[in-house]
Amino acid sequence: MQHEEPGSAARRLLTLCAELGARYLFTNLGSDHPAFIEAFAALQEEGAAKSKSTPTPMPQIIVCPHEMTALSAAHGFAMITRQPQVVLVHVDVGTQNLGCSIHNAARGRVPAVIVAGLSPVTVSGERTGSRNEFIHYTQDTPRQHEIVAQYMKWSYEVRAAEMVDGIVMRAVQLASSAPQGPVYLTGAREVWEAPSLLGSEQREQRRYWPVVSGPGLPAQDIALLCDALATAQRPIVITSYLGRQAGAVQALAQLSERFAFGVCEVSPQYMNFPGTHAHHLSHSRNALVDQADLILMIDVDVPWIMSSVQPSPTARLFHIDEDALKQGLGFWHFPCERSWQGDSARVLEQLLEASSGRSIEGAAQRRSWLAQARSGLQHAATPPAAGAITPRELTEAVAELINERSVVIFEEPSSTELIPAVLKLERPGTYFASGGSGLGWGINAAIGARLARPDAEVIALVGDGCYVFGVPGSAYWVAGTYDAPFLTIIYNNGGWHSPKLSTSWVHPQGRASSSDSFWVTTGAGARLADLAAATGGAEAYRVEDREQLRETLRQALQCVRDGRSAVVDVSITKISAQVL
Repeated sequence: MQHEEPGSAARRLLTLCAELGARYLFTNLGSDHPAFIEAFAALQEEGAAKSKSTPTPMPQIIVCPHEMTALSAAHGFAMITRQPQVVLVHVDVGTQNLGCSIHNAARGRVPAVIVAGLSPVTVSGERTGSRNEFIHYTQDTPRQHEIVAQYMKWSYEVRAAEMVDGIVMRAVQLASSAPQGPVYLTGAREVWEAPSLLGSEQREQRRYWPVVSGPGLPAQDIALLCDALATAQRPIVITSYLGRQAGAVQALAQLSERFAFGVCEVSPQYMNFPGTHAHHLSHSRNALVDQADLILMIDVDVPWIMSSVQPSPTARLFHIDEDALKQGLGFWHFPCERSWQGDSARVLEQLLEASSGRSIEGAAQRRSWLAQARSGLQHAATPPAAGAITPRELTEAVAELINERSVVIFEEPSSTELIPAVLKLERPGTYFASGGSGLGWGINAAIGARLARPDAEVIALVGDGCYVFGVPGSAYWVAGTYDAPFLTIIYNNGGWHSPKLSTSWVHPQGRASSSDSFWVTTGAGARLADLAAATGGAEAYRVEDREQLRETLRQALQCVRDGRSAVVDVSITKISAQVL
């Protein structure tokens, strides 16, 4: 009787990840991946020989010309599904090339399993995978995991093929448990090539590696919050990422109506509260912080800027968060009398249940205050000038494209407050931002969003700097190759607005402001959309005249509906006249 050859550790990782729910493997391959490439080929052949009803033996491989695409696409997928995908990169150099996407995944609290090779250790051919290239010496860094360690929930090296099951299951468990986040696994070539000798009866059982969810609150703490909300006169809620759970959005809206409190979304990572709701106050950070007599912070990193505004000394301050202590950040503190680490959706449901049938004194006065506050925070749209298209004007045109299938990917930092305020989205799961500050995320996350929701019309709204940082040569090739078309609209203001704003805020009367010299005006004469078209994966459009704006956007969206990505480079008001 002929015995089947045992599969390699690399092969076992692939099949196990598929069993654990990873649908995609976003990869940029290198010299440390022969075991994976062999496993790809073998599993592909075996999968082709099986019936269509048989589960896929490994995640679908998405080859990414740049690592920024790999992890950002996995990020976009996980924001929608909450399921970690696998990112396979090359030793130290591939790990470094993940760059800003590592920061974004950590700050955005999205699950991902990042796997990187290590240089082989054996040098004389003692084992399969031993050193046989000069780069195996130059890429052998003694502490490779430290490149990303401070951003990871967990880092670990696979040292024995027999441990793949346990290590991968722990990685998925940690990445998926609250607060979610990325994990980083490494392994040398010899280990990935080694046979995984465990029989099925010896393998780890998935049911013994449960995902740990955030808790609710004790009954006495729920009673405390209910009493505080019921007796306040000007209560507000501030949130950024509560909307990762659709149920939390619905519960917050119900609770807002019951207690008549307002909601501010600051730097929203998700659609957290219906934009047209009468209690939606604004997307402006610092709004009403000094007027409120109760502030409930829910799932938020920076509720206000302390150098700009302070809560009233008599205000009651509470904080509920899946990541209440922000242990991944350096110095961080916002005052509150009580702080709880918990699942916001569960806590809001507890509050709804505990307050059922409770009458709220002064509810009419609260609603009157909210209406006045809302009116004072809204900015009337001004008619466009004869000059360039304004950001508001462009966003109003984008709003006309939105329908029940739309998913907006946002990465236009200087319009963080403007764009969601104009769009006024109402449904959970329709708006996503990275949660971090590593630019270049948007056009790559859009790929993952489209893979997660194949029936969605994904619209990426990005600044011109964000677009260039996103390595469009990689992003649109992947989108075209793997049938993930989306619409990109570039807010092209001729440079990087954020450094100008930062300088102007610190030195409002400084020489840079008086001379309009900021060294941020880039891309003069560049045809940005053509960068995407050059990959063969997208169509390019450019708009300078407002009379052409809406028709061009409609044409570009139709292009996406026909199965091909489209990039519309819209020239808006320039940030500076400086010539570099």
